[in-house]
Amino acid sequence: MSTSPANPPCKPLSGVALGTFAYTTIKDRLPVIVTKIVDDLYRSYNALPDEAENVEKKTEAKAIISDIGELRYELQRDRQLRDIKEDGDTDVSLWNDCLHTHFDGQTWFKATWLFSECYLYRRIREIFRLSKHWKSYDPFTRQKEATFMASRTAVLELAKRADSLFKVPGSAVQETFYELALISLWGNQTDLSLLVNLKAEDIEKLQKGKEDAEKYILANDLEPMWKKVETLKNARIDFVLDNAGFELFGDLILADWLIHKQYASKIHFHCKADPWFVSDTTEVDFMWTIQTCLAGFGEAQDARLHDLAQRWAEYLKSGVWELQSHKFWTSPYAFYHIRSQAPDLYEGLCRSSLLLFKGDLNYRKLVYDCAWPTVTPFTTAIGPLATEQGFPALCALRTNKSDVIVGLKEGQAEELEQVDADWMVSGKYAVIQFSKGQQ
Repeated sequence: MSTSPANPPCKPLSGVALGTFAYTTIKDRLPVIVTKIVDDLYRSYNALPDEAENVEKKTEAKAIISDIGELRYELQRDRQLRDIKEDGDTDVSLWNDCLHTHFDGQTWFKATWLFSECYLYRRIREIFRLSKHWKSYDPFTRQKEATFMASRTAVLELAKRADSLFKVPGSAVQETFYELALISLWGNQTDLSLLVNLKAEDIEKLQKGKEDAEKYILANDLEPMWKKVETLKNARIDFVLDNAGFELFGDLILADWLIHKQYASKIHFHCKADPWFVSDTTEVDFMWTIQTCLAGFGEAQDARLHDLAQRWAEYLKSGVWELQSHKFWTSPYAFYHIRSQAPDLYEGLCRSSLLLFKGDLNYRKLVYDCAWPTVTPFTTAIGPLATEQGFPALCALRTNKSDVIVGLKEGQAEELEQVDADWMVSGKYAVIQFSKGQQ
């Protein structure tokens, strides 16, 4: 039987397995996320002035809240998955074809976890798209922006650090790359304890030793990743982005450095076309981040941060940096299916020299979100992305937040289980895994 969304290479992760992270996500975490959307929309419509022009908008918001409540009811009662309604978006038939072909008659818990979780965010998008006044509303914007604003001190510290890193001599270029890659990797740590920790001496420690950052990396392909980067000259490099906020800020610094050192002359950033998995980066988030840095977070301007953001704005204006938001990234498909489901995207990726996949969801889609033996080589788990002629080198930088992982040594998973029962899902551990591709 061929590989498909309902039939991945190994047993799929799903909500039917009691006690698994997939089960607790669908049972507990997703309903909470849906509830927070209701709270967010209530705040937004309640803040509208009591004017005649807002009456219809407020009434519609209340109807949306009712629809979201019904969605939560379906989820919690494990109802059968229904078609996506025709909401005017370009991916309706893709979703419904996938649903009918692979998950016909399935429920939230019985379908694969990957499909169910992606389907939830598509259903949320449907509710807003079917409205008149709230079509483009992102219910996660408030949270994404507040999180970034709260990281101002860390952003300023990293901008200061970046200023010095861009001036290091050529003899230290490898160490600089390692540091920036680790910043990109750990950028979604809410306490930043492995990264900046708001103190300059901690950054110095990271630069000099990297022990704190690297001891939690369970599979570390930084060296082969660097060996690929150092062969490049004015190449194209692609970032398939994960979280907005401080993590994105770290990604932008790495991308800037790659341009500065002329390893790349073109960077493509792949954003999400729709609000996705709460914190994922949309093009609006991307541009807002740069504008916020240009404005100094609304406080006293920091020259180094302003210079960074000004340069990034120029990169975008001149085309050195390019934003893309292909619908495939918000589809239910694992990345095995890029070529068949998004041939235009596949063709574009093949023009790149290196793809950097950020974060947990991208990792799940790279390895098809199934129960691989943990010792499975990464290049085996990503299937055609490692073997198809013409496909570029890629690297996954991922903190572990779901119970799928490959590329570990014999006995490593068992040892970790003894030390930390939540090692696969806590975000405390990470992997950097590389495939040389077939270019």
